[in-house]
Amino acid sequence: MSALIAIGNPMIDRIEVYIRNEEVATNQAIIIGHPISDGLTTHYCTAKETLKTERVMSEADRLALEVVQKFAGQNGLRVEVCDVSTFRGQLRARLKGIRKTPAVVVGGNRIEVQNIETLADRLKSFLEE
Repeated sequence: MSALIAIGNPMIDRIEVYIRNEEVATNQAIIIGHPISDGLTTHYCTAKETLKTERVMSEADRLALEVVQKFAGQNGLRVEVCDVSTFRGQLRARLKGIRKTPAVVVGGNRIEVQNIETLADRLKSFLEE
């Protein structure tokens, strides 16, 4: 059993954070597949050049996640991160009524983060209820 927070609500043992990772193209090209050669000519139609991509989190999402992780560490809570750019993440977010990121769910209470500076205070107020 995970540690439950001692302040206020004894049923809260985790904080859910909803973020969005975006796939962005880097300037590095990669080749997918291999050209086929019959010894005389090389057929490049089986190889394809494409841009390499990487997943990037927005600054607001990253800051919200850092605040939640720090708060959870201080209070002995688990953090569950849900990426809404995946099908599973979109489904979970819809079921919780989340329409934009970053968003935080604490014990059934939804916080759509608009101000990072007040996020820790809002988390504490939900835990004390």
